[in-house]
Amino acid sequence: MKKNLLFAFGFIGQIGFSTALPLVFLGLFGRYLDRKWHTGGSYLFLAGLAIATVLVFFIVKNIAKRAMKEFEEINTQPNNESGPKN
Repeated sequence: MKKNLLFAFGFIGQIGFSTALPLVFLGLFGRYLDRKWHTGGSYLFLAGLAIATVLVFFIVKNIAKRAMKEFEEINTQPNNESGPKN
């Protein structure tokens, strides 16, 4: 039970971290380019967010694939916890 809970928190942290970073950095980079090249809108900002969204999809897909393998390994290991025996 404790392993599953720690695994879940780690998984949530990985997903959050790998989602936020590309969106923030590519969004800010697009905004910077919009201001530098005076595009008259937020086209490069939106392009940065679109690229980040595609990137995040593949990152999360790989994380989920690895997490499923780890979760199966955790649940197939013998349980060494000694509980009350009746």
